[in-house]
Amino acid sequence: MVKKAHLVTGKGGVGKSLFSTVLAHYFSTQNQQILLTELTEHSFFKDYLGLNEITYKPQHLKSNLDISQWSPEDCLKEYCLHLLKIESLYKLFFENPVSKSLIQVAPGLHELALLGKLTSSPRQVGPPMRHDQLVVDSYATGHFLSLLRAPSALNEAIPFGPMGEQSKSINSWIRNPDFTQIHIVSLAEELPITETIELFKQLKSEFNINASLCLNKMSELQSSDLDDLPAEARESFKETIEKENWSRAELKKLNINWIELPLIPEIDTNKLISALVKVYANAAT
Repeated sequence: MVKKAHLVTGKGGVGKSLFSTVLAHYFSTQNQQILLTELTEHSFFKDYLGLNEITYKPQHLKSNLDISQWSPEDCLKEYCLHLLKIESLYKLFFENPVSKSLIQVAPGLHELALLGKLTSSPRQVGPPMRHDQLVVDSYATGHFLSLLRAPSALNEAIPFGPMGEQSKSINSWIRNPDFTQIHIVSLAEELPITETIELFKQLKSEFNINASLCLNKMSELQSSDLDDLPAEARESFKETIEKENWSRAELKKLNINWIELPLIPEIDTNKLISALVKVYANAAT
């Protein structure tokens, strides 16, 4: 049974997919069964991890770690097949042109299907899941909030019947801090930090969730290190240090805790992930 779901978000381009991979690998070292999944239409993990394919059905990646890719359509199909039991009935009701068109335009249904899958194990709805924790490479910040708001919005629109009950149950588990863990990834730059702080505040005020924060690709340089650099590189690295110090100061003002992952000049994927897992393990303990 899934005990925790880790949702990773952040502004596009900050490295949330890599952080999701590191997080999943870290948890897999703790003698737990982990599922790493992504919600993107075009898989990041397939190319980055050198996989022949990545599908909705979990496939083994390494010891204690499986990987998959979720789409709203696959999540909805699995749930409906679980209820109807017979695939021909599913096709009759859901694969005709009218139903397909309604499903595509139904507001919030795609998000509800994804979150329904995410929370299916503790709600004991749908096929059983054998993993202890889920790590989800989720949407970027704006779409991420829409994802979280979908169950509540649908419950308000349809408060009764099966849809209302499912929406209410999903919303309850999404807001349960013992189950849902949110990780925001940011770069130490003004725009990502500003967006990160806004999201952090919104999650706290609207969902009562204290998100975890990761500053990614940190240089680990100090001002004293500049003296050892060539003159032409000094100005560029000086600006980097100033941005990093400014980012830390902004987070400290709001009493927001964070961890830092360094920028590691390594092109071998496995070596990079292994190195970052070690850094994360030290920071998390």
